Amino acid sequence: MDVTPVTSAPARSRLQTRSRLLDSATKLFAERGLHGVTSHEIARAAGVASGTFYLHFRDKTDVYRHIVFHAIEDLVRSVQQAVGAATGNVLRQRARAEAIVTFAEANRDVIRILFSTDSEAASVEADALTSLATGLEARLRREREEGLFPADLDPVVCARAHVGMTAHLIDWWTQDPSRASRDDVIETLVRLQFLGTGAARQELKQEPKQDSRQDLKVEQS
Repeated sequence: MDVTPVTSAPARSRLQTRSRLLDSATKLFAERGLHGVTSHEIARAAGVASGTFYLHFRDKTDVYRHIVFHAIEDLVRSVQQAVGAATGNVLRQRARAEAIVTFAEANRDVIRILFSTDSEAASVEADALTSLATGLEARLRREREEGLFPADLDPVVCARAHVGMTAHLIDWWTQDPSRASRDDVIETLVRLQFLGTGAARQELKQEPKQDSRQDLKVEQS
């Protein structure tokens, strides 16, 4: 059987075309939302024929969903890498918060897409937040078994509350980062994560607050 390797010229060309379509769609969706963009406009912005778009995606919602869920995969991977390098519950939570904020800073167009108010995109956005909440729920269940999460709290409810809170905060902050400092956003995420969680709350009290602004004051004195 003749299998065309990924490194072949046609395969590379196809991947490059798909990448241009995704880049163009990301910019257009961030500017105008799913409702305000057509597949023809995405193809034109990518410099390809309209028919070429349909060789890669079924329709504009398909490419929208791909952008959103690819971003979630990248976010989850970044968080896992950051947490894996941290030791101690508080440091893991801080690493998680920092990874989320860093991702948001580097992917503001994707954040605008994910948290848009476009009614046409509502089902995709709901699926994305549900995916994040489901992953968090699994982690909270594991932490409860390890004694790191209160036995009297429901992981399902907490996961959805935490994802909703984090999503709203990140959306609000990335719209205008001057609204709050990066340090304050991270510190808030860390402290709310531990609010009322027994041993973890006590561990948080014992950790000095990390604030780059305070470091700057010391250096200037």
